Amino acid sequence: MRDKPQGIDAYFNRNKWVYSLGGIGRDMSYALFNNFLLTYILFTRSVTDKQFAAISTILVLCRIWDGLNDPIMGGVVENTRTRFGKFKPWIMIGCITNGATVIAMFTNRLQGWNFIYLFIILYLIWDITFTMNDIGYWSMMPSLTSKAENRDKIVALANLFSGMGNLATVGLVPMLTAGKYAIGGNSITAYAAASMFVVIMFVICQSFCCIGVKEDRNSKPEKEERIGLKKMFSVIIHNDQLLWATLITLLSNLSGAMLTAFSAYYIYFKFGYNGTYVTMFTAFYAGAAGLLLLVFPVLCRKFKRKQALLLALLTSIVGYAGFIICGTLLPSGIQFGCMCACALITGFGQNWFSMVVMVIFTNTIEYNEYKTGSRDEALIFSLRPFMSKMSSALQQLIVTVVYLIIGMTGVTNKISGYEQEANIASSNARALNPADINQILDKIESDKLKNIGEVIKTVPGDMTIKLAFCMTLIPIILLTFAYFISGKKNKIDEEEYDRMLKEIEQRKASLITGNDE
Repeated sequence: MRDKPQGIDAYFNRNKWVYSLGGIGRDMSYALFNNFLLTYILFTRSVTDKQFAAISTILVLCRIWDGLNDPIMGGVVENTRTRFGKFKPWIMIGCITNGATVIAMFTNRLQGWNFIYLFIILYLIWDITFTMNDIGYWSMMPSLTSKAENRDKIVALANLFSGMGNLATVGLVPMLTAGKYAIGGNSITAYAAASMFVVIMFVICQSFCCIGVKEDRNSKPEKEERIGLKKMFSVIIHNDQLLWATLITLLSNLSGAMLTAFSAYYIYFKFGYNGTYVTMFTAFYAGAAGLLLLVFPVLCRKFKRKQALLLALLTSIVGYAGFIICGTLLPSGIQFGCMCACALITGFGQNWFSMVVMVIFTNTIEYNEYKTGSRDEALIFSLRPFMSKMSSALQQLIVTVVYLIIGMTGVTNKISGYEQEANIASSNARALNPADINQILDKIESDKLKNIGEVIKTVPGDMTIKLAFCMTLIPIILLTFAYFISGKKNKIDEEEYDRMLKEIEQRKASLITGNDE
């Protein structure tokens, strides 16, 4: 029986790459749906405030449900028995059905309440089918190797490739769906084309994973305790440090989400309807995360966690304050360049804060073992994606309230009207196929951009200012709140952590000695 794990590890190099490549397409599709669905709706549909509120309510409820139903789907996958194993069927079923849902969402042409009804159905299907794929994909990982060091390598590579897929979509979609580089000359055609491309990548990458991965289907690992909501909340209640670390994680995640939620619309209204600006801004913000990875080990050696949190908070505040200064006090010609520089500063501070919070969160595992004798790693780590989904729901709730207060739909409905006119005119021109089709399409696109430019000029100045304050003050408040909670409630500093480890080792040694006697 001991040969089977060794046999599986003989496939490690292939499994490492093939499995990780599967994450590129799936995160491209997830990023398109999660990050751009609301933008797609606002820039391609005319919606009333009631319809917008209905859309947002569904988004909030489904994101909460998404966090609650993971344990349910985990149980379904665990009890699946097929000749293809228990993971691959759900990976492919989820992938294909989810991809079809994504395409249906971004290619339908319904308007008004008919679209809202279809949106509710499609979003619920998308949520269920992506959970199928998500749980199946990440649950497969432990079956690919029996060695802890190899598993760490797969985790790192899979997260790297998933991040690449996410960044490619977040960076390129704004440029290819708004402005002069929009595919097909309008957002409606552009989002349809983008959805088809990312779904094709999704299916190819996941098929590559399912066909190429060799998993151990014969091994019978010890049955793990099922992670349920009752057990999850029980551990939180009895682990005071985990309770506070979870709250800090939620605030940190929500802080970063606020910038991404409001920055695109601020850039459009401040600098013009050009997705290239959003792409550039995103590149600087994301580049800060890469820079941080290079220097994070040095920062960990130089600063204690409490010091690091304070410095990360101050760095973030400097960057956020810079956004306000750039947009109000600097000459218009250099505003955007300075804003990108501030994105680099903010991204560095925000990601630094989040990584320190991750360390604080991870330390609660040893604290749990110190207090209860049980580590409960899987259960504790399941709280991180749960908090991510809760922060996403809160983000949508805040965005909805802000957009309704400032009258966002009054502007976006005018933009979507010109996008719809351009789409109809382009479709008619292509149907007639005149000799000068390219010139006609260029004229349609030029007229659309001119009209949208006029709409943006009429955007009230206070609306842009409100967006600027929402993307800066809300994150600052959330980060500051998280910092003070950590300072008051987090008692696992470096010295306490070392003391706990020694105590845990002494207990284990005493137990071994007692058993020997």
